[in-house]
Amino acid sequence: MPSTTAPKSVAQSREPFELGVNYWPRRHAMYMWREWDLAEVRDELAQIAGIGFDTVRVFALTEDFLPQPLTVAPDMVARLVSIAGAAKDAGLKVVPTLIVLNMSGHIWWPAWMLDAHGRPADLFSDPTSLRSQALLVATCAHALAGDAAIRAFDLANEIDDAQRPQSRDAGWLWASLLANTIRRVAPGTPIQIGAHLPSLTDANNMRVDDLAAITDEDVMHAYPLYCQAARSFLDSALVPFACALTAGLSGSRRASLMQECGLCTAPPGALGYTIVDDFLGQSRTQYLASEDEAAQYYEAVLEGLVRTGAAGAYAWCYGDYDSRLFDRTPLATAVRERTFGLVRADGREKPAATVFREFRKRRDAGLLARRPIPRVLDVSADEG
Repeated sequence: MPSTTAPKSVAQSREPFELGVNYWPRRHAMYMWREWDLAEVRDELAQIAGIGFDTVRVFALTEDFLPQPLTVAPDMVARLVSIAGAAKDAGLKVVPTLIVLNMSGHIWWPAWMLDAHGRPADLFSDPTSLRSQALLVATCAHALAGDAAIRAFDLANEIDDAQRPQSRDAGWLWASLLANTIRRVAPGTPIQIGAHLPSLTDANNMRVDDLAAITDEDVMHAYPLYCQAARSFLDSALVPFACALTAGLSGSRRASLMQECGLCTAPPGALGYTIVDDFLGQSRTQYLASEDEAAQYYEAVLEGLVRTGAAGAYAWCYGDYDSRLFDRTPLATAVRERTFGLVRADGREKPAATVFREFRKRRDAGLLARRPIPRVLDVSADEG
């Protein structure tokens, strides 16, 4: 039952509020690894640092990094190492996400994981699939071990949208295997798992308390765009509430990191409007906010996260995508994914970029103080 007494909280943190951004290149998007352009990456990381971000999260697309069972592509790993070097040169830390199947409205299955009927192997119990994933995370972590640019390793991105574990135990065992594999080859580097709202709201067998027992940090992804409980497409309270709820249900009482938050925008100068878009094969109404609405949304979200003691926020995402990508997966059908950026496809900043720049200045001037994490529930994860 809800508490009738004043809510308790965790003590105020002295750690600075982290500012990060999720990254795919504007001109290559998810095809960056096979259409490699290090000069483009360097230019964009410099712009990211100039806006005021501390950290960039990148994605080792499994289809490219694991082209065959038990076979990690050495050229892709070398490119991941190059990104870490470019980030270091720009003054950024890097969070590599190592198992990436679910990305931007599409599930990028390696062909070898699918049977003759297009059905995927069980990621959480199939021996070849498990060994291959373990080899991938071990190879990438070993290549980056000891690199001062590595902020943390993120095991996977919203893996349950690609495939849900058959049980809580299966999800726990999968996460434990991969986390322990990384700790063996890269000890001391924090480990995260990119979880999203279904870990708070659904029986997806990837519960935040199970993940918290395995990882070193608790992270969450939250978008009003994808949440039926949100009061509107611009509900800025959802993100800080999701962070506080993650801290409460995880059992760790650590400050949670909002690893993904953001919204897609209408063309420059246009008012916001709704569209009917494809979301993992289903039609769903989505909202393209005006660029001014997006800036106001980000400002409210950042202030809310500070007030609720969150560890930081990573924007989704760096840039809009070049129109030459609009006839390719996933942008051919997932229209909203074209314009989630803080900068436009031509590299010009949207007003939201200024919000982050000014927020960074306030943080560095000591004008932000993360408040205690509120206790939003008076029940355990099992009772909830």
